[in-house]
Amino acid sequence: MAGLNSMSWRDHLGRGLAKWTRRRMIAKASRVEWVSYHVPKTAGTSFRSALRQAFGPSRVFAVYDGSCGILTRGEPIWLPGSASIVHGHFRPHRRHDQLFPHGKRITWLRDPVERAWSLLNHTLEVRNNGALFQLVETEFLDRGVTDREQIFKSLIHRRPRFFCEYEAHYQSLDLEFFHFIGCTDRYEEDLRRLSETMQTPLAAERLNRGPDKRPTPSLNGKELAVFDEEYRIYERLTKARS
Repeated sequence: MAGLNSMSWRDHLGRGLAKWTRRRMIAKASRVEWVSYHVPKTAGTSFRSALRQAFGPSRVFAVYDGSCGILTRGEPIWLPGSASIVHGHFRPHRRHDQLFPHGKRITWLRDPVERAWSLLNHTLEVRNNGALFQLVETEFLDRGVTDREQIFKSLIHRRPRFFCEYEAHYQSLDLEFFHFIGCTDRYEEDLRRLSETMQTPLAAERLNRGPDKRPTPSLNGKELAVFDEEYRIYERLTKARS
Protein backbone atom coordinates (compact mmCIF):
# COMPACT_ATOMS: atom_id res chain seq x y z
CA MET A 1 0.00 0.00 0.00
CA ALA A 2 2.90 2.32 -0.74
CA GLY A 3 1.90 5.87 -1.49
CA LEU A 4 -1.42 5.60 0.35
CA ASN A 5 -0.58 8.69 2.43
CA SER A 6 0.93 11.85 1.00
CA MET A 7 3.56 12.95 3.53
CA SER A 8 5.90 15.91 3.52
CA TRP A 9 9.46 15.70 4.78
CA ARG A 10 8.23 17.25 8.03
CA ASP A 11 5.68 14.45 8.36
CA HIS A 12 8.37 11.83 7.79
CA LEU A 13 10.63 13.55 10.33
CA GLY A 14 7.84 13.72 12.89
CA ARG A 15 6.98 10.07 12.35
CA GLY A 16 10.59 9.07 12.79
CA LEU A 17 10.92 11.16 15.96
CA ALA A 18 7.73 9.65 17.36
CA LYS A 19 9.09 6.12 16.85
CA TRP A 20 12.41 7.12 18.40
CA THR A 21 10.66 8.79 21.34
CA ARG A 22 8.47 5.74 21.95
CA ARG A 23 11.51 3.47 21.94
CA ARG A 24 13.19 5.79 24.45
CA MET A 25 10.11 5.75 26.71
CA ILE A 26 9.93 1.96 26.59
CA ALA A 27 13.66 1.69 27.33
CA LYS A 28 13.32 3.93 30.40
CA ALA A 29 10.24 2.02 31.61
CA SER A 30 12.23 -1.21 31.45
CA ARG A 31 14.54 0.21 34.14
CA VAL A 32 11.72 0.87 36.61
CA GLU A 33 11.98 -1.35 39.70
CA TRP A 34 8.66 -0.60 41.46
CA VAL A 35 5.23 0.40 40.13
CA SER A 36 2.90 1.78 42.79
CA TYR A 37 -0.84 2.13 42.09
CA HIS A 38 -2.35 4.84 44.28
CA VAL A 39 -6.07 4.20 44.76
CA PRO A 40 -7.56 7.54 45.96
CA LYS A 41 -7.82 7.79 49.76
CA THR A 42 -5.65 4.79 50.57
CA ALA A 43 -2.69 6.60 52.21
CA GLY A 44 -1.03 7.16 48.83
CA THR A 45 0.28 10.59 49.76
CA SER A 46 1.88 9.19 52.91
CA PHE A 47 3.36 6.31 50.95
CA ARG A 48 4.75 8.59 48.25
CA SER A 49 6.44 10.67 50.95
CA ALA A 50 7.91 7.52 52.50
CA LEU A 51 9.30 6.45 49.12
CA ARG A 52 10.83 9.88 48.49
CA GLN A 53 12.47 9.91 51.91
CA ALA A 54 13.82 6.38 51.50
CA PHE A 55 15.03 6.47 47.90
CA GLY A 56 15.40 10.19 47.18
CA PRO A 57 13.04 12.49 45.23
CA SER A 58 14.80 11.99 41.90
CA ARG A 59 14.12 8.24 41.92
CA VAL A 60 10.37 8.54 42.60
CA PHE A 61 8.31 9.77 39.65
CA ALA A 62 4.77 10.83 40.60
CA VAL A 63 2.06 10.48 37.94
CA TYR A 64 -0.98 12.65 38.71
CA ASP A 65 -1.58 14.50 35.45
CA GLY A 66 -2.69 13.55 31.95
CA SER A 67 -0.10 10.79 31.94
CA CYS A 68 -2.38 8.80 34.27
CA GLY A 69 -4.74 8.05 31.41
CA ILE A 70 -1.89 6.96 29.16
CA LEU A 71 -0.51 4.52 31.73
CA THR A 72 -4.03 3.30 32.52
CA ARG A 73 -4.31 2.29 28.84
CA GLY A 74 -1.06 0.36 29.15
CA GLU A 75 0.94 2.82 27.04
CA PRO A 76 4.40 4.22 27.88
CA ILE A 77 4.91 7.75 29.21
CA TRP A 78 7.91 10.01 29.47
CA LEU A 79 10.07 9.19 32.48
CA PRO A 80 13.24 10.86 33.72
CA GLY A 81 16.33 8.72 33.45
CA SER A 82 16.72 8.68 37.24
CA ALA A 83 13.26 7.18 37.93
CA SER A 84 13.25 3.71 39.44
CA ILE A 85 9.82 4.02 41.10
CA VAL A 86 6.59 5.13 39.42
CA HIS A 87 3.71 6.09 41.72
CA GLY A 88 0.34 7.69 40.99
CA HIS A 89 -3.37 7.55 40.23
CA PHE A 90 -3.03 5.42 37.09
CA ARG A 91 -4.96 2.13 37.09
CA PRO A 92 -3.56 -1.39 36.63
CA HIS A 93 -3.33 -2.76 33.10
CA ARG A 94 -2.35 -6.22 31.88
CA ARG A 95 0.30 -4.71 29.60
CA HIS A 96 2.17 -3.27 32.57
CA ASP A 97 4.03 -6.54 33.00
CA GLN A 98 5.47 -5.97 29.52
CA LEU A 99 5.90 -2.20 29.86
CA PHE A 100 7.68 -2.59 33.22
CA PRO A 101 9.31 -6.02 32.85
CA HIS A 102 11.43 -5.53 35.98
CA GLY A 103 8.88 -3.51 37.94
CA LYS A 104 7.32 -5.08 41.03
CA ARG A 105 3.73 -3.91 41.42
CA ILE A 106 2.43 -2.43 44.69
CA THR A 107 -0.98 -1.20 45.81
CA TRP A 108 -2.72 -0.23 49.05
CA LEU A 109 -6.38 -1.00 49.68
CA ARG A 110 -8.87 0.27 52.23
CA ASP A 111 -12.25 -0.83 53.55
CA PRO A 112 -14.60 0.15 50.68
CA VAL A 113 -17.18 2.11 52.70
CA GLU A 114 -14.49 3.92 54.71
CA ARG A 115 -12.66 4.78 51.50
CA ALA A 116 -15.85 6.10 49.87
CA TRP A 117 -16.69 8.28 52.89
CA SER A 118 -13.14 9.63 53.01
CA LEU A 119 -13.26 10.37 49.28
CA LEU A 120 -16.44 12.42 49.66
CA ASN A 121 -15.04 14.35 52.63
CA HIS A 122 -11.82 15.07 50.74
CA THR A 123 -13.82 16.24 47.72
CA LEU A 124 -15.85 18.64 49.86
CA GLU A 125 -12.76 19.96 51.63
CA VAL A 126 -10.64 20.66 48.55
CA ARG A 127 -13.69 21.61 46.43
CA ASN A 128 -11.87 20.44 43.34
CA ASN A 129 -11.91 16.73 42.63
CA GLY A 130 -13.00 16.39 39.01
CA ALA A 131 -16.35 14.96 38.02
CA LEU A 132 -17.33 13.99 41.58
CA PHE A 133 -17.13 17.55 42.89
CA GLN A 134 -18.93 18.90 39.83
CA LEU A 135 -21.78 16.49 40.53
CA VAL A 136 -21.88 17.28 44.25
CA GLU A 137 -21.81 21.00 43.57
CA THR A 138 -24.57 20.88 40.95
CA GLU A 139 -26.87 18.33 42.57
CA PHE A 140 -26.44 19.27 46.24
CA LEU A 141 -24.42 22.35 47.21
CA ASP A 142 -26.07 24.68 44.69
CA ARG A 143 -29.44 23.51 46.04
CA GLY A 144 -28.53 24.21 49.63
CA VAL A 145 -27.87 20.58 50.63
CA THR A 146 -24.73 20.50 52.77
CA ASP A 147 -25.27 17.56 55.14
CA ARG A 148 -22.48 15.17 54.24
CA GLU A 149 -24.21 12.02 55.36
CA GLN A 150 -27.26 12.91 53.28
CA ILE A 151 -25.06 13.59 50.24
CA PHE A 152 -23.14 10.35 50.81
CA LYS A 153 -26.20 8.13 51.00
CA SER A 154 -27.84 9.83 48.05
CA LEU A 155 -24.73 9.25 45.92
CA ILE A 156 -24.60 5.59 46.97
CA HIS A 157 -28.08 5.10 45.49
CA ARG A 158 -27.82 7.41 42.49
CA ARG A 159 -24.16 7.43 41.41
CA PRO A 160 -22.38 4.45 43.00
CA ARG A 161 -19.75 4.34 40.24
CA PHE A 162 -17.85 7.13 41.98
CA PHE A 163 -17.25 4.83 44.95
CA CYS A 164 -16.69 1.48 43.21
CA GLU A 165 -13.00 1.75 42.34
CA TYR A 166 -12.14 -1.90 42.89
CA GLU A 167 -15.01 -3.16 40.74
CA ALA A 168 -14.04 -0.80 37.93
CA HIS A 169 -10.29 -1.44 37.86
CA TYR A 170 -9.32 -4.43 40.03
CA GLN A 171 -12.01 -7.01 39.33
CA SER A 172 -10.19 -8.90 36.56
CA LEU A 173 -6.80 -9.00 38.29
CA ASP A 174 -5.52 -12.28 39.64
CA LEU A 175 -3.56 -12.61 42.85
CA GLU A 176 -0.22 -12.87 41.06
CA PHE A 177 -0.51 -9.43 39.44
CA PHE A 178 0.77 -7.63 42.55
CA HIS A 179 4.04 -8.22 44.33
CA PHE A 180 2.71 -6.50 47.45
CA ILE A 181 -0.77 -5.48 48.65
CA GLY A 182 -1.06 -3.41 51.82
CA CYS A 183 -4.10 -2.48 53.92
CA THR A 184 -4.45 1.01 55.33
CA ASP A 185 -6.09 -0.23 58.53
CA ARG A 186 -2.76 -1.84 59.41
CA TYR A 187 -0.58 0.68 57.60
CA GLU A 188 2.39 0.66 59.99
CA GLU A 189 2.51 -3.15 60.17
CA ASP A 190 2.28 -3.61 56.42
CA LEU A 191 4.77 -0.82 55.79
CA ARG A 192 7.29 -2.70 57.92
CA ARG A 193 6.70 -5.80 55.79
CA LEU A 194 7.24 -3.79 52.63
CA SER A 195 10.39 -2.22 54.10
CA GLU A 196 11.82 -5.72 54.47
CA THR A 197 10.84 -6.58 50.90
CA MET A 198 12.36 -3.38 49.50
CA GLN A 199 15.34 -3.71 51.86
CA THR A 200 14.95 -0.04 52.77
CA PRO A 201 13.38 1.55 55.89
CA LEU A 202 10.13 3.37 55.08
CA ALA A 203 8.81 6.14 57.35
CA ALA A 204 5.31 5.57 58.75
CA GLU A 205 4.32 9.25 58.80
CA ARG A 206 0.64 9.84 57.90
CA LEU A 207 -0.12 12.79 55.62
CA ASN A 208 -3.11 14.31 53.81
CA ARG A 209 -5.57 13.56 56.57
CA GLY A 210 -8.50 15.93 56.26
CA PRO A 211 -9.52 18.17 59.16
CA ASP A 212 -12.99 16.65 59.25
CA LYS A 213 -12.90 13.59 61.52
CA ARG A 214 -16.56 12.57 61.37
CA PRO A 215 -16.99 8.80 61.72
CA THR A 216 -18.14 6.75 58.76
CA PRO A 217 -21.97 6.71 58.73
CA SER A 218 -23.84 3.50 59.43
CA LEU A 219 -25.47 2.10 56.30
CA ASN A 220 -28.58 0.00 55.99
CA GLY A 221 -28.68 -3.32 54.16
CA LYS A 222 -29.67 -1.82 50.82
CA GLU A 223 -26.90 0.76 51.00
CA LEU A 224 -24.29 -1.80 51.99
CA ALA A 225 -25.38 -4.07 49.13
CA VAL A 226 -24.04 -1.46 46.69
CA PHE A 227 -20.56 -2.33 48.00
CA ASP A 228 -20.94 -6.11 47.83
CA GLU A 229 -18.63 -6.52 44.85
CA GLU A 230 -16.18 -3.99 46.28
CA TYR A 231 -15.89 -6.10 49.43
CA ARG A 232 -15.52 -9.34 47.47
CA ILE A 233 -12.60 -7.90 45.50
CA TYR A 234 -11.10 -6.26 48.59
CA GLU A 235 -11.19 -9.49 50.58
CA ARG A 236 -9.86 -11.58 47.69
CA LEU A 237 -6.90 -9.28 47.06
CA THR A 238 -5.99 -8.62 50.66
CA LYS A 239 -5.65 -12.35 51.17
CA ALA A 240 -2.84 -12.18 48.59
CA ARG A 241 -0.70 -9.78 50.62
CA SER A 242 2.80 -11.07 51.06
